[in-house]
Amino acid sequence: MKPSRTPLLPLLLALALSTAAHAAPDPRFNIQVFRPSGAPQDLVMVTQSRPLSHLSVSAGPYFSYSLNPLSLVPKDGDLGSISLVGNRLQLDVMATVGLFDWFEVGVDMPLVLLQGGQNLEVIGTEGPVESFALGDLRLMGKVAIPGFRRSAEGHGWGAALTLNVSFPTGVQEAFAGDGELTWAPGLVLDYRFESGILLAFNGGFWKRPDVIFSGVQLGDMAPFGLGTEVPLLRGSGITALGMVNGAFGLKKAPGQERQIPAELLIGLRWYSSLGVTFTFGGGLGCGCSLASPNLSFFTSILWVPAKTREWEAIERFKEPPEPPPPPVDPDNDGVIGERDRCPNLAGPVENSGCPDTDADSDGVVDRIDKCPDVPQGKRGRDGCPLARTSGNKIVILEQVNFATDQDVILSESYPVLEEVARVMEENPKMDRILIEGHTDSRASDQYNLELSKRRAASVKRFLIETGVAAERVCSQGFGRSMPLADNATEEGMALNRRVEFTIQPPSDGPRPPCPDDVEAASKKKGGKRPAPKSPAPPKKKP
Repeated sequence: MKPSRTPLLPLLLALALSTAAHAAPDPRFNIQVFRPSGAPQDLVMVTQSRPLSHLSVSAGPYFSYSLNPLSLVPKDGDLGSISLVGNRLQLDVMATVGLFDWFEVGVDMPLVLLQGGQNLEVIGTEGPVESFALGDLRLMGKVAIPGFRRSAEGHGWGAALTLNVSFPTGVQEAFAGDGELTWAPGLVLDYRFESGILLAFNGGFWKRPDVIFSGVQLGDMAPFGLGTEVPLLRGSGITALGMVNGAFGLKKAPGQERQIPAELLIGLRWYSSLGVTFTFGGGLGCGCSLASPNLSFFTSILWVPAKTREWEAIERFKEPPEPPPPPVDPDNDGVIGERDRCPNLAGPVENSGCPDTDADSDGVVDRIDKCPDVPQGKRGRDGCPLARTSGNKIVILEQVNFATDQDVILSESYPVLEEVARVMEENPKMDRILIEGHTDSRASDQYNLELSKRRAASVKRFLIETGVAAERVCSQGFGRSMPLADNATEEGMALNRRVEFTIQPPSDGPRPPCPDDVEAASKKKGGKRPAPKSPAPPKKKP
């Protein structure tokens, strides 16, 4: 009897296929998400809108060092992050040419000079990443948008369209290439101020292959960037740079966090007069993606041949803006330009550069003279005399004050009444005035009427004693019947307690009797009667 034989060959083949399938490595991708720009005035990772000048060339190397540009963080367990690419030193050799001041075409050849990391067995490959590798060749294009093309030394808005196309020349196993053609159209919008400060925004779309790496889906992205350049010593060509750039992942697996690699960079730049632009700086990554370095440094040396149009454009940019012309002030009064309403006549700022006038020659200029047509006199203020005519009134600046509840004129009001007498003396055609007495609403009607009559009569006597003819002065009391303001407030009552001087129209014949004379005659005709005792006021009246 022959011994049975086990079918070893089929079993070994199945085991080999099973092991190979279990250990198949993940597909790899280009971890260099942040790609530099090659024009000397570009903000390293953020492009500005102005193309190079016609037939001008720039070329030079860009060096970058990244710490942990590709790391895996296990979800479970006590293991720390695994740095598949722990550090990378990369060189980008770039060259750019401008056409017709509207277009710009450039090329970038990336080369990984040195990189290292931990064993790749976690992704199915034994040993570390390849240390030296070629990257994906990239062609760059830019065209200015009509109406938004700005000169190098100019200011204002600028805009351009860009296109980057990368060819699969890189070593994909070294995370230096995507393995197929990728392309990225974009938009640049920026603004340069007269001071030389530049603000630039980039946005666009990046077509990339779909890859699932270590359970994370990668693919198309939306790059973005925001950068600024601030002149520090503009005449020497020294500026400061700052930028935030990244890419928004457009694809993700269910339950997976979206990949948004981003970094913040700052740097210094020197536009030398030799045509060489030196830029160096560094920054931090946000850790929002597999391919976002913790720390990065960069430096670039871009050369523009001297005496080319681009070299001249950069030299013009370095020139500080011309200072504004000195202010035009032909009359040397310190009031400049449109603010000076009288540019050929000196005048104060308060009068808009025009000379002050004084129509009444009282020493108070018209712009602050409340009575520009009447001299102030020795006792007046604000350009107005203590008493002056206005219409059918003799207007007084200060009210006539009396002793409380009496018809005794206080001495402080003598100057006002003396000025009223002066006005009457200077105006002999003023036939007669009526002195009106008014009170506030406190106390009774009869009391206020009698008080106003007595006070008006006191003023009449004062004017007659001052030298005014008695036949030119009448008096009458109105009590509280003619208020000027609300008696509900102290301010209103103060306005209502007043003496007014009303100019009477001239009479064709004999002067009519004064109201106080008519009243006196009426009382005399009716016989002598004891005068009624005035009722006492409920409150003291000023």
